[in-house]
Formats: sequence, structure tokens, C-alpha cells
Amino acid sequence: MAGEVNGRKFPAAVKYILGNEACERFSFYGMSTILVPYMQQFLGWQHNTAESVYHYFVAAAYAMTVVGGWLSDRFFGRYRTILWLSYGYVLGHAVLAASDLGWRVVALFVGMGLIVIGQSGIKPNLSAFVGDQFRQEERHLLDRVYSWFYFAINVGSATSQIATPWLLAGCAFGTARLCASSGPAWGFGVPGMLMAAALAIYLAGRKYYVKVPPAGRDPNGFGATLRTRLTESEEAARRKHGDEAVEGMRSVFRIALVFLPIIAFWALYFQYGSSWFNQAEKMDRNLFGWHMESAQMESLNAILILIMVPSFAYIVYPALERAGLRMTMLRRMAIGMFIAVPAFISAAMIQRSIEQGATLHIGWQVIQYVLISIAETMVSVTALEFAYTQAPKSMKGAIMSLWFLTLGTGSFVTSVVRGNVSFSSESNYFYFWAGLMAVGAFVFTIIAAAYKPVPFVAANTANAQATPPP
Repeated sequence: MAGEVNGRKFPAAVKYILGNEACERFSFYGMSTILVPYMQQFLGWQHNTAESVYHYFVAAAYAMTVVGGWLSDRFFGRYRTILWLSYGYVLGHAVLAASDLGWRVVALFVGMGLIVIGQSGIKPNLSAFVGDQFRQEERHLLDRVYSWFYFAINVGSATSQIATPWLLAGCAFGTARLCASSGPAWGFGVPGMLMAAALAIYLAGRKYYVKVPPAGRDPNGFGATLRTRLTESEEAARRKHGDEAVEGMRSVFRIALVFLPIIAFWALYFQYGSSWFNQAEKMDRNLFGWHMESAQMESLNAILILIMVPSFAYIVYPALERAGLRMTMLRRMAIGMFIAVPAFISAAMIQRSIEQGATLHIGWQVIQYVLISIAETMVSVTALEFAYTQAPKSMKGAIMSLWFLTLGTGSFVTSVVRGNVSFSSESNYFYFWAGLMAVGAFVFTIIAAAYKPVPFVAANTANAQATPPP
């Protein structure tokens, strides 16, 4: 057995999956954290251009998870999809690390493209793969394992967001810069090493995994059932494909409707790597004699998540339940979305002071980071469990992809706005996002109130291939 929560043990495979996730997230957040400073400082690009490219990259990385989920569910299964596309992921990091050899812009886009493809195999499938390790009677452990899964994500992201900005800046020790001539090689190379480690850890656990086979070309799958429903009628679809297939098709649309307003949250969230970074560039970053790199501030989100995820899972939510407030998944997500609004109001107020000539200390950004981290804990951690438990058995990978498509769409919206909409001031830019978030939170609350949860059906059944631990 891999681990234990209040005397209840996790399957042996879980520790390998969590280790893989921590290292893979180090690689992704490590390189993405330094994209904007790299484009601005080493390529000489303007802020708007660098921020737009960053958000397009994030959008593509998460949008492509739809392809990864489809390949997994239809052809290869989660285990092989994760494995095979991880090799391209490692190669993408290698291309970025080699950018100093020449053709920096070409290397940037080729490397980002390979990482987008690599992530498409891991991001939608690993979160579903960890759920596959649990049997129907272990349903009660899913909320805890997804909290630990998110904890692993933020161990990787926190450490990388501290390390890679320092590496990109030349590995500064006092006045010395130990790798000043090769900052990009180290900044992008170390995340590549961690991705290689993630692949090694994943392979090390292969004897223990429950490997749910792909659904294949299902004549009663989502596409076939939807075509019959649209071209004929629901009754015809039920006769031809069965009640279970029709209900599965309908569940996809119900879940998609729940996810739709959360796009507003992700449009705000990923700006810690763009607009919040450029805000930090204008602030006093002297911490007790140590000069902090602006991008290192982004690690605060992950550090706070490391504290908040177990605190909410083990203390806050149980305390609220004991007080008589039932914290359902949808209720948590709705509260989290409303909490995201003041995060950007705080950013706007800081920006207004900067525009008026004040030199504020970077410590003021802690307010917006605390608020967005609380929101993330309640929205994103919960949504992983919601997506997996509400998905039909044969479409768990695809539904997880739908969730990650929500993330990508949010970042795409940010990129479009940043690249095409002019604001009279940067503070008004932040107020715009606060208003959009408020609208999204209200819409989500209405949709959540109408949603009727379905019983959880485990993918881990007799047809799954498992090797028992010794």
C-alpha cells in the first residue's frame, strides 16, 4: 500500500503517480514561469506581445488535452497515452534549453509546441488515472487522494517557481552571477531534467497500476448517440443505443454547462504569470537585503496551496460540516469563484497607487495571492473530483479533458483581450477582470443550483488490468 489517510490506505500505485505529477508540474511551471521574462528580457518583446504569447501557450497546452483524452479513451488507454507522449514532452524541454545555440525564436515555438503535445497526454489522463486505482468501495478516499494529487502539483510548481527565475537571471549569489552567460539553458534545462525524472518514476510503478483498457470505437458512444438524437429523436436514440448511452451523452452536456462559467475564473487565474508579473516589476522587491526576482513571487500561490489544500480537506470542510453547513462540491466551487473577485480588485487598487507615483513594496501583492489561492483551492481541487465522479465510466478521460479545455479557453480569452482591447489604464484592466469574474460567479451559482449530481461509477472494475503488489 502506498499511503494512509486516517488509517485508510491508498493503493500502491498512488505514490508513483503523485511522484510523477510533482516532477511533471515542476517541469511545466518551471518553464512557463520564465516565459514572459525570457521573451521580454532576452528577445526584447513588448509586454503585451509577451503576455499574449504566454496566454496562447497556456491555452493551447490545456486545449490540446481534448485530443489526449480522446486518444486515451478511444485507442490507447491512459497508461500508454501518458507514457508515449511523455517522450515528446522531454524533447520539448531539450529544444528550449538549446535555444542559446541559435534560432531563439524558432526554438521557443518548437519547444512550446512539443510541450503542448506532451502535456496533452498527461494532463487529462493522469488525474483520471489516479482515480482508476480505486475500487467502487473505495469511493470515500477519492476526495483525499485528489487533495494529495493537488498537493503534489503545488510541490512541483512552488519549487520550480522559486528556482527557474533565479536560474534565468544568472544564478545570482550576492553580486556574483554563476551562470550569467547561460541563464536560458539552465532555466529551461532544469525543468527538462525533472520531466525526465517524472518519466522514470512513472515507469517504476508500472507493475502496480490498474490499467483500464480504452473504450475503442463504441457504437453506443457519445458521437454515435448524439448523431442519432439530432437526426432522429431521443426515443430512437434510446432504442438504438440504450438508456445508459443516452444518459451518458446528456451528462456530458450537463457537466459542460457547469464548467462554462468557470472559464471566467481561469481567465483571471493565469495572469499571475503575466499581468501580475509585470505589476511586480514596478514594485520594490527588496526583502531584508535580498533582491527578489519578480517571477519568484508566483511561487507564493503554490506555497499557499500546499498549506490550504490539506487545511481545507482536514479542518475547514469538516468543521463546516459539523456546524451544519453541507459543503457539496458545487457549493465549494461557487464560493471560490466569488472569492476570486476581490483578488483582482486588490490588484487594481495596487496598480492605481503605482500609476499615481507610489513605490509600493511587493508584499502588498500577498493580498491578491492569498485570495486567488483560496479561490483555487475551492474551485480547482474540487473540480477534479467533480469531473471524475460525474463522468460516465467510458468517458472519464474525455470529461477530464473537457475540464482542462475550460482552463485553456480562459487563458485564450485573456490573450485575446490583452492583444486586442485597449484600456485607459492598467488598473482599469484589472477592474474589468474583477467585473467579469463577478458575472461568472453569479451565472455559475444559478447553473449549480439546477444541477443534479449522478452516482459515482468506478472505472476500476473486473476488466481493468492490475498487477497486485507483492
